[in-house]
Amino acid sequence: MKTTLQFITLTILLTVSFSAFATTGEKKAVLQEDISKVWPLIEIVRIEYDLTMARLEFCKNDNEREEYLREYESFVKQKYLGLVLGLNLRQGKLLLLLIHRELGQTPFDLIKLYLSYRKARFWQNIAKLAGTDLKAEYTSEKYPDIEQSINNFNRRSIGVNSHIKFRDFN
Repeated sequence: MKTTLQFITLTILLTVSFSAFATTGEKKAVLQEDISKVWPLIEIVRIEYDLTMARLEFCKNDNEREEYLREYESFVKQKYLGLVLGLNLRQGKLLLLLIHRELGQTPFDLIKLYLSYRKARFWQNIAKLAGTDLKAEYTSEKYPDIEQSINNFNRRSIGVNSHIKFRDFN
């Protein structure tokens, strides 16, 4: 019980601290920093999703599929849980939204599809305790600040390698 109360208190403090920024410029700077931390994870999610989809194509039956998904769940926990736990609450919420943006499916739908409805409900309840929603859907209209920050981040990322000269084939 004490741990739960500490977690809820921490959640409230993190939420309040983000909304306490005095200027829009500070909020944008924090959002840009969060995107730069979360975006590499989004790229990992996209790659792992594509690899999983390709591997599932080769499963001969439901038993083989379930066995692969059980093994894959263990692999993901071992390999990536530390990275996700390194995020603060605000960045975790952003990661969940961007999973929907990039894959077109909410984290809830993905867990339900690949693991089970029971596990999806369990993680949804945990997410609710943290003040977030695994069923939240991302649209650029609903989150224009996030969309603008992603576009800025992508432009900067491309600009990093702008010194590279490509061969002119004309």
